[in-house]
Amino acid sequence: MITRLACLPAALLVAMTARADAEDFEGQWTLTLTDAKRELVGLLEIEKHGEEWRAFLEGGPARVEIDDQRIVLWADSRDVRGFVFDRRMEGSLAGGTISGRYEQEGAAAQRESGGPWRAERYEPALPDSETPKPFEISGTWTATQALDFRKYTMALTPAGEEWLEGYMPYYDQPDVRCASIGLPALATYTFPFEVIASENRLTFLYEYQEKVRRVWMDGRQPSDYMPPSRMGHSNGRWKGNTLVIDTTNLERTVRDFRGELISENARIEERYTLSDDGSTLTAVITVYDPEYYERPPVRRRQWKRDDGAEIFPYTCDPDSFYISMFEEGEMEMYIERADRRF
Repeated sequence: MITRLACLPAALLVAMTARADAEDFEGQWTLTLTDAKRELVGLLEIEKHGEEWRAFLEGGPARVEIDDQRIVLWADSRDVRGFVFDRRMEGSLAGGTISGRYEQEGAAAQRESGGPWRAERYEPALPDSETPKPFEISGTWTATQALDFRKYTMALTPAGEEWLEGYMPYYDQPDVRCASIGLPALATYTFPFEVIASENRLTFLYEYQEKVRRVWMDGRQPSDYMPPSRMGHSNGRWKGNTLVIDTTNLERTVRDFRGELISENARIEERYTLSDDGSTLTAVITVYDPEYYERPPVRRRQWKRDDGAEIFPYTCDPDSFYISMFEEGEMEMYIERADRRF
């Protein structure tokens, strides 16, 4: 029997096959990138809008080109010295997996050697069961450089773009003048922290800015007299072997190093898991704030248990910030920008 498909011209068959392969790029993927020193992991979303392809990594836009089974991605990032650069990933789709090699483009203080990358269909990790299976989180944790892409730009709403326009991190970022940076930034910084578990709460002691955070494990809500704050009100629960922390009652602050705004109505979710050997703590931190973000921004962090590590006193002198501005004749400009600070 001769099928309709067999009667089509060969050129048209090739075009249809290529188009089908291209459409297979659509969807959510777990992107893994490996260089000589570490492995980075992120959520990659690829969409087709008419004839245009769009991609998002960890909630932020990534430039993408797709031709038949080939793909090229450019994802911007920021290193710890403040340099912004791209990771250029070129690869192909085969057998349901995208794979290839990446290289770093642009100026960066932390040079990467490049290496392989792959993307596999995203499947949400499910706990073993809904029955709480708490792990031992008490102790001191020191950060690694793994997992986090440190995606620079995010998919902002028009209101978010309007806020960010003209934002000057050197003058406006809260911690440059020793003000609290708040969540989620505090939970992603590379300073160590300690966790103390008690009957109804977990207490997080952060070295950075010497902040204390209480995560209530008994479901209590803030009183009517509790004002919003940059640390907010945090409720934790065990979902299988995952510690899930939801934080609300936030006051306005900025998300991270670029200065995107977080509203009072935002919700921050943190999901903590522990490696089988009990040595590595991993967090996925997501901001839900549709007022300023079209897609929820995601950060990933990883820490090693190190109960021998010390939590040092944190010293910050705001006078040095203001004196330098006064000496450079910038105080009037700073005062006029008061709407950019909280």
